[in-house]
Amino acid sequence: MHYSPLFVLLSLSLSFPLLSLSPANAQDTTEQPRFAQGFWRPAEQLVQEQLNLINRIEGAFYSPNVYQVEATRSQLFLHLGKVERFLKSQYQIPQFLCNNGTPDPDFPAPLTLPQRQVYCNLYASTQKLKPMVDLLDMRLPMLAGVAAPSLLPDEQRIGLRLNLATPLRPRFSPVPDFPKPEPPVLGMPTKRPTTDYQEPPLQPAIAPPEAITRTLLAAREQLLPTLPAFPDSARIIDPGVYSVIPTQSTLGLLPLEPQRYAEFLAQPNTGIARIFLAESYQPDPNKLQNRLISPLPQPFPLTAGVEPTTDYVPSLALEIENGNFTIPLQGLDYGFIVNLGDISLAQLDANLKTIPTLTPEQRDLFLNYRPPNAVEALQIDQRRFYTGKDGIGFVPPLSPPAATGSEVALNNTYLVRLIQFQLPEAVLKREPISRAQRRYLPEILNTPSSDVIVAFQPVHQRLDGSYTVLWRLLYQFPDPQIENLAEYVDLE
Repeated sequence: MHYSPLFVLLSLSLSFPLLSLSPANAQDTTEQPRFAQGFWRPAEQLVQEQLNLINRIEGAFYSPNVYQVEATRSQLFLHLGKVERFLKSQYQIPQFLCNNGTPDPDFPAPLTLPQRQVYCNLYASTQKLKPMVDLLDMRLPMLAGVAAPSLLPDEQRIGLRLNLATPLRPRFSPVPDFPKPEPPVLGMPTKRPTTDYQEPPLQPAIAPPEAITRTLLAAREQLLPTLPAFPDSARIIDPGVYSVIPTQSTLGLLPLEPQRYAEFLAQPNTGIARIFLAESYQPDPNKLQNRLISPLPQPFPLTAGVEPTTDYVPSLALEIENGNFTIPLQGLDYGFIVNLGDISLAQLDANLKTIPTLTPEQRDLFLNYRPPNAVEALQIDQRRFYTGKDGIGFVPPLSPPAATGSEVALNNTYLVRLIQFQLPEAVLKREPISRAQRRYLPEILNTPSSDVIVAFQPVHQRLDGSYTVLWRLLYQFPDPQIENLAEYVDLE
């Protein structure tokens, strides 16, 4: 590359103070430059913040929540200032050092080649994000009259200018706060609250402009090549693309997560999965949302990141509700869970004898409880564990050895026993069975099932509140059987 004489003189005048060495160190050419000594740690923080922010910006363009858009705009404005100050602290004029995001290795600057790569990629990515401040600001008047949004958590209100003391009024009447639903009962119609409420409010449909999505994707892709340039001690996590819906093949994981835990996943009966918020499966009708974003599929199966080889595979049927890991109500499925504390998954065995935090009552419940083989008895046990009243294995008024939920704690190990049934459609939908079909009744009422003890450990919290967890299958009981399922179908 050729430079004009004036350009070279200006560049050298800016660089000489940065390159000056004290007499004591004049002979040590391998010493890290003075300005670069504080480079890696702040650069790691800024790159992580920028990846997280790109994910939030995309989510803000999908969101009808005016508070979320305003908070994201403010966070982006503050972040751009932090990046600009950091870049100038390392080299005053990024345009001289970086040519379209590519560092010039021959240009005089107090940065090593990996540091120049991080410096220039961070600068180029930031330049792509600058127009987003005005674009987010332009969305605020568009959303102000849509509906009353939910308030943000305190940690997301940084720089929020809107007056939270007088929240926006909704255009529709909210859905009544119905009581928490009881476990479903086979053979009985589901009770519904009686009210004048008929239909849930129609939520807005928002599709971000493709140009914005492409710009955010380009800003993210500008940062990804810099991750290998960081020292091995760096722990930068790419939150991924907001609009990507988790599938069975990806298990909702980040691209590098299976690689990060490859040593653990190489062990038998282990896997990695993601546990989502309960509202991801059944959105709250009172919470403002984008109806173009579909609810998630059912919980992912207990498979090590591959497609199941059989028709039925037990799933890691857990959700996060009110800050707790919970076992959701579905059909005849139920179970119980306890928090074992800070214990390695490698310490656990099928006999549960090496767990100091597990009480004898809990161990007896996990190993010796046997599910009944009749529908009515199964539903009784399901309700006992769900309500915590008159439960199995404990005597009132003492607290139960295990419950259907436990508070979320990062890096703690949890023990859960899951009893699951894949009920036939003829039972769930009360479909009548004709005389001609009765000969196939055993096949129609075939109910695959499973009864397993699984240990899992949350290792990373995602921006949406979900958790990445490592799991280990400890024991698999014989498949539970239901002997009187024929009583719950309609025979013509």
